[in-house]
Order: sequence, then C-alpha cells, then structure tokens
Amino acid sequence: MQATERISIRTTPEAKALIEQASQLVGLSVSHFILSTMYEKSLQMLKDETVWKVNQDSWNRLMQELESPSPANQELKDLLALGEELANR
Repeated sequence: MQATERISIRTTPEAKALIEQASQLVGLSVSHFILSTMYEKSLQMLKDETVWKVNQDSWNRLMQELESPSPANQELKDLLALGEELANR
C-alpha cells in the first residue's frame, strides 16, 4: 500500500535526539521508526479496548448463561428464519 497521507509533529530537542538515537539503534529512518512504533502502539491500544474485563461473579453468571441458555421464543425463531431467508437470496 502506498503511503499518501502526512503526519506532522513538533517536539523538543531532547525528544528528537532520543528518537534519532533509538531509530539508529534499530537501523530505521526517524520517520519509519516513529510510524512503525506508533502504529504498533495504536494496534495494541485498540486490541486492549476490545478485551472484556469482568469480576468473578459476572464471569460465573456469563458461563452459566452460556452453558444453559433459555429456550428460543417465537420472536427469536422468526428473526433467525428471516436471517436465513435474507442470506439465501
């Protein structure tokens, strides 16, 4: 994929020197180092946001519901049938 967008930031001389030193250490240009580092950090942050964190009582209740679900009512059956009908068109 071709990079077409631009990101511009201002920084302190100290931060710039530190980033330059780290990018040289791994053999990347400053731009590539910043982009790859921030891209990976962004992916991790978004991944962390999709993890559900629940207490033990909530976990136990969820497991109980999954292991012994309530029977499907007519509305649910109708909805599932509609989904199948739409998928088979």
